[in-house]
Amino acid sequence: MVEGSCSSTSKGRNSLHRVKSFELERLEVDNEFCGVRLLAEGWYARVYSAYHHTSDTRLALKCVHKETTKKKEFFKEIHYNYFLSPHPNIINSFDVAFDTATSYVFAQELAPEGDLGKMVNKGGLGEIKSKRVAEQIAFALEFMHSKDLVHRDVRLENIFVFDRDMSRVKLGDFGLTQRAGTLVKKINVRVPWVPPEICKAVYNEGYEVETSQDAWQLGVLIFVLLTGAFPWYSADITDRHYNAWVAWLKRKTTKVPQRFKCFSPRLLRLLRRLLEPKPEKRAEVQEVYKYISDSWLLKGSDPHDINFDDNCSEIFINASNKLPYDSGETRGGRLLDILKNHGIKTTVDEGETNQRVCEWLLSNKRTSEHRGM
Repeated sequence: MVEGSCSSTSKGRNSLHRVKSFELERLEVDNEFCGVRLLAEGWYARVYSAYHHTSDTRLALKCVHKETTKKKEFFKEIHYNYFLSPHPNIINSFDVAFDTATSYVFAQELAPEGDLGKMVNKGGLGEIKSKRVAEQIAFALEFMHSKDLVHRDVRLENIFVFDRDMSRVKLGDFGLTQRAGTLVKKINVRVPWVPPEICKAVYNEGYEVETSQDAWQLGVLIFVLLTGAFPWYSADITDRHYNAWVAWLKRKTTKVPQRFKCFSPRLLRLLRRLLEPKPEKRAEVQEVYKYISDSWLLKGSDPHDINFDDNCSEIFINASNKLPYDSGETRGGRLLDILKNHGIKTTVDEGETNQRVCEWLLSNKRTSEHRGM
């Protein structure tokens, strides 16, 4: 009985990793969707909100650039997202995928409050909201790890908010997701989020994907949620803030690093376990559950008072808030002023954005019709 059960589980797990390719339909976008609006834009993809006529639903369309993404990588992302969707803290993926002249496209549920990057400012979210986010994301990652999957890109912009009190958030964006043990190349990394073993890896040389890498990013996420800043720029010996953390971990000093002084002893214990430099000694993501009922901030302490003397951490959080698409209210402090002084637009007119999106959709349609002829 036990052997049969294990065999069944193993078979199911293997089928999860069997990514299938299929013929993508060239869809007439303007016939299927209306009210298309740009939500976010990056090097590899754009995300739009749109109203889908057939299902009477407003959803999100992720458009992955063909120039920067192989078709098999696109299939892998939608495959994993679709099979992970049943989890309550993973973004739901719909069975809608097609292509245009320039992009591969698939549909997801739309988070009404957007991503977490738009909500975390200097001083953080506060202890209660931070705990809610950390617990839910740990739950999502634990589920992924049980399927031998590693997210590899846990950060604010990939956490989607459904209630402003953070009672419901979901993990999304599985473009970098890989099976544990897979050998990958170090190409582009988001330096403040990555663990030391990846920082040490040589570009274009391989390293193994492990669940401990998600655990590290979860530790960084907790720090960011509570403070609105990063603990260091890079988990590397050249970074003095990271060195201060490692010295304290190794008990070379009893002095808690400046950027961690507002944290309670219990939270420091949790971060010791998650932000452990040696991946083989690092705790698993479910370690978070043991500390949810504890206080995370010292009484009377205020994360706003942390001295980020070189300003680099604060700037990186502001940058992750996608200032060029902000509403025009000041959230970037000196960075926003610098951008304006150099003539760089820091807001986007909604009418202009809609016009640009419509032109993009029409150009795809014309290209498609031309190819059909």
